[in-house]
Amino acid sequence: MEQMLEQAEAVLRFSGELQRRMSEVGVEGIGGVMSLYAQLRSALEKVSHEELDWAAAEVNRVLESLTKISDEMRRLKGLKLSLETGH
Repeated sequence: MEQMLEQAEAVLRFSGELQRRMSEVGVEGIGGVMSLYAQLRSALEKVSHEELDWAAAEVNRVLESLTKISDEMRRLKGLKLSLETGH
């Protein structure tokens, strides 16, 4: 019986510690965590997989374009340096 009471006290201490940690970040206990989960799930349901795929593809296209521009700038700088040191 005494061991069971010790285990229950340990669980209660841990529960209190969880509550304290959660409140440090503005979440009110397990109920608050579940509410945040429900909100996140609801928000993500409003965005389709196709929209995310499209956005990711667009970002990749922009990155490719920027990489090409960056390469061109490096080549231009190299050309400028070679012309300056050649004179």
